Amino acid sequence: MKMDTVLELKARARLKAAIREFFTLSDYLEVDTPIAVTTPGTEVHLRYFKTAWVDHGGRSHPLYLRSSPELHMKKLLAHGASRIFQLAPCFRNWGETSDWHNPEFTMLEWYEAGLSFSGLIDQTESLIRSCNKALGGHLKLPARFERISVFESFERWVGVKLIDGDQELAAKGLRAGAMSLRDDDDFETAFFKLLLERVEPGLAELGAAVLYDYPESQAALATVRDGAAKRFEIYIERVELCNGFEELLDADLNAARIRDSHKRRAQLGYEVPEEDQSFYAALRRGIPACSGNALGFDRLLALLLGRKMLLPLVR
Repeated sequence: MKMDTVLELKARARLKAAIREFFTLSDYLEVDTPIAVTTPGTEVHLRYFKTAWVDHGGRSHPLYLRSSPELHMKKLLAHGASRIFQLAPCFRNWGETSDWHNPEFTMLEWYEAGLSFSGLIDQTESLIRSCNKALGGHLKLPARFERISVFESFERWVGVKLIDGDQELAAKGLRAGAMSLRDDDDFETAFFKLLLERVEPGLAELGAAVLYDYPESQAALATVRDGAAKRFEIYIERVELCNGFEELLDADLNAARIRDSHKRRAQLGYEVPEEDQSFYAALRRGIPACSGNALGFDRLLALLLGRKMLLPLVR
């Protein structure tokens, strides 16, 4: 067991070195951003670790451990950085305990000004192949990652035409034989249940695949064109590895989506952090057209080593 731990630590170090080499060769700058922040994330369903900073007068200021470095990295783009990456410790609370989830994990996140949505997909595939080679090439990857839109995936593996916001999706899925649904599931619940039950097993059969163009309701902070959110996820086997966006740059639209997320969080009884006004100010100051990706470092490491679960953190 002791030797296994040392080998895993060496593999972790090799993967970090391979990532740094990949981005350095493309003239990226490695950056660091705060871990304890006022706004830890913007998504509806994430839960956060809460802490506080107590000033010299004894006044307490609420802070959270970040779920992603996204907002602070985008602020750096507003200051003139054009190609940045970070290996970032991140934290998510109230999560499931499973083979592929930890409350503390490392995120590889990067942004490039002028990089197109399709260019980011190509770059991410290239990164994964480069890392696989650096760790011995044990992960068997197809010659090209198949790319399939979310809408195509529902027709292919669910047998249902996906319409954003369709409150009949659960009923349609039940008629198509889905087992996980309830007839009173709303659109979002039915959407994610069908992804898990039908789409992800289909993707797993492809070995490695890109799922792209999400319904507009699932855009988060991605741009929307022609009724589709320019967002993608890469799956290797059945593991969701990353979440890439063509980034939304309009300050008012970002604020509207974040406020909608906060409203839904309040309805669910979740903590609602304050809005990051300096993020909105950065958007108004100007962030160049860009794409960015968040990739689970620990998941990638486990896959490259042929593991069926995350490697445990040393406690």
